[in-house]
Amino acid sequence: MRQYISDEQIASVMTTRDFVESCDEAFRLYGLGKMVNPLRKEEVSREGEMDLFRLVMPGWWKGRFMGQKVIEERSDVKVGRLGSRTAVIELEDVRRGDRITLDAEYITNMRTGAAGALGAKYLAKTPVRTAAILGTGRIAQAMGRCIDVALAPETIRVTSRTAERRAAYCADVGGDISCDLEVVADIETCIDGADAIFTSVPTPEPILFDVKSHVHISVIGGDGRSTQLDPGLLTRRFVVPDHGEQVLNSGEFLALHQRDETPRWVKGGGDEILNIGHAALGHLEHLRGQGCIAYSSGLAIQDVHAAATVWKRIR
Repeated sequence: MRQYISDEQIASVMTTRDFVESCDEAFRLYGLGKMVNPLRKEEVSREGEMDLFRLVMPGWWKGRFMGQKVIEERSDVKVGRLGSRTAVIELEDVRRGDRITLDAEYITNMRTGAAGALGAKYLAKTPVRTAAILGTGRIAQAMGRCIDVALAPETIRVTSRTAERRAAYCADVGGDISCDLEVVADIETCIDGADAIFTSVPTPEPILFDVKSHVHISVIGGDGRSTQLDPGLLTRRFVVPDHGEQVLNSGEFLALHQRDETPRWVKGGGDEILNIGHAALGHLEHLRGQGCIAYSSGLAIQDVHAAATVWKRIR
């Protein structure tokens, strides 16, 4: 019998630090080849008058856990609206034979925020005294909490388009972090003097152009409809992706492809593109403080590791 674990149960056993540590270990295991992240699979079909979009993100922890995140969205083509959306993580404990289904929303938010924070932990010049976050949505909120834990900055500075969203961010996040929190009205003020910049904005047009060469940038990427960075940044700075193929579907990389330009990848032996797993293992330490871009498209191994951590605490 498959067991079910809700978002509320997950939140009751996992702190922000737990998510940061889980994501950090997942990245290190990924770098060692002990966790494997195949390409995600997308399917589009029809169910009557509804379009069904299905995204499957598989990930494996060799000899321990197998899992996948499954997202299904049904859209009413007549009215052009999202009809329903479900997201779950399906986990199998290989050693015990247990099968578990977990709500995916809370894990996804927190592991995504952790990924942005860890990109800076691995690659930014230390200490990171001021962290700038562009965006105030659920991922930006998770990122603020994770930055506070992973980097211990003096100040987190945040901006978004509206005063209401900035005020809501303060109300939601301010009491959860130990550093100072500043909210500002524009991007220029937000990034001024920052040691690291974190972006999580679903925007079709770039919002971040060139910044000082030593400043680290962590990007929480979207799909092909979202372009947060001036694509030229990807040719001027070293780019460290979470998955060298997966990120190519994000807007900045598609724009570069249209220009017949190539990102400034960090290469290893045999022309291998080095990724966040290599950074987690310290293999990119020579690039620290050089203004790298850590680009996250989201890895199922993060979901699998966090889900496994939850299961070990609840079972």
